[in-house]
Amino acid sequence: MRLALVALLVGCSSDPATVLIDSTPQPDADPSATCLVKPAYGALGAVTGTAGSAGGGTTITVVLDPGPPGKDDLFIKLVPGKGVFAGGVAPGTYPIAGADANYTTCGLCTNIIADIIPASGPSKFYFASAGSITLTTVTAPITGTVSNLAFTEINIGDGTTIPDCKATIASASFTAN
Repeated sequence: MRLALVALLVGCSSDPATVLIDSTPQPDADPSATCLVKPAYGALGAVTGTAGSAGGGTTITVVLDPGPPGKDDLFIKLVPGKGVFAGGVAPGTYPIAGADANYTTCGLCTNIIADIIPASGPSKFYFASAGSITLTTVTAPITGTVSNLAFTEINIGDGTTIPDCKATIASASFTAN
């Protein structure tokens, strides 16, 4: 009924149209509130994580933020036969570039998994497009360092980037058991 009245008034008037809104205007959302991770983690120092396996690769998981509401993890997956590990996973220093800077082709897959809620899973995924990782050992305990990691939010379904949300990790040394 109200819409018909507005249309009738607008159609019969030479004055500019006035739009009626049923709610109070809201300020634009703060983009940092939607990203769910810190934009810069800085130098993390020595961190301890867990080693595991998933999808044919070895994984390293380090908690960056225990929450609440959800926790954030640095998640590294070493996939033999892909990217820098085309010849197999081995100790060494590896730049995140080329195939390893692409979510769908990486062998050195480096992510921040954000806002992990128990029984629901993560809310956001970030993928590293730059930096380097040194693996000192590749069997438990897995040890190494990360340097100058730069992450951008991605759509986990197809790997496309969502450029508004970014994060960095300046450095860390890790041990994953």
